[in-house]
Amino acid sequence: MTASSQSRTFTEKVGLLQEVALFAGLSEADMQAIGHATTMTHCVRGQQILSPDDPSDRIHIIKKGRVRVYRTTADGKQLTLDIFEKGTILGDMSLLGQDRLHEAYAEAIDDGVICTISPDQLRSLIERYPIVGVNIIRHLSTRLQAAERELEVMAYQRVDQRLAHKLLDLGQRFGVETPRGTLIQARLTQQELAEMVGTTRETLAHTLGDFRRLGLLDSEKHRVVIRDAERLTEIAQGD
Repeated sequence: MTASSQSRTFTEKVGLLQEVALFAGLSEADMQAIGHATTMTHCVRGQQILSPDDPSDRIHIIKKGRVRVYRTTADGKQLTLDIFEKGTILGDMSLLGQDRLHEAYAEAIDDGVICTISPDQLRSLIERYPIVGVNIIRHLSTRLQAAERELEVMAYQRVDQRLAHKLLDLGQRFGVETPRGTLIQARLTQQELAEMVGTTRETLAHTLGDFRRLGLLDSEKHRVVIRDAERLTEIAQGD
């Protein structure tokens, strides 16, 4: 790699780091120092990023793209836990008191960039830049609140409520406005969506059909367009 290519690559790396909320509030010089201390890896769609067999001494930050996190059942089926986007921290992370992803796999669902930091590097970053520690607390607090909401939804709501809630969540995170409505730019099979709302694929297909007949959404080829978010919100709330 030529010197100019290396310079462009490093500039891209720092630029991507600056877009991650974890490093918000740091100066350009600080970002360049962090850029030298971290490893950036380009990944392609379908590439495995994490597995239970990986060493637990690595923390991954999604800098570009989206990642599907899943577990496998005893009979080999995949259970999708969630889809994460730019800025999400992945890994065992016992250092941060977060082990939700223990025994989980993660794969890229589109081309992306992953930043890898060891626990020792993270400790050094927090000691040198206390704002990083504050940003981590904010990040994990948001994740915890979201997890608590998901548990409440799973425990007390009907399938149609859970599905409406999940579609609105995906629309907020991955939605793009189109003339037809909000297009969820996350390709999900009915099986994956069923796993995320805790139901069977058959029940999910029936509920999606009801939503289509009511004019709440369109769905085809693993893509969903939300046409009536207001009514979906009412269903999610049990109205």
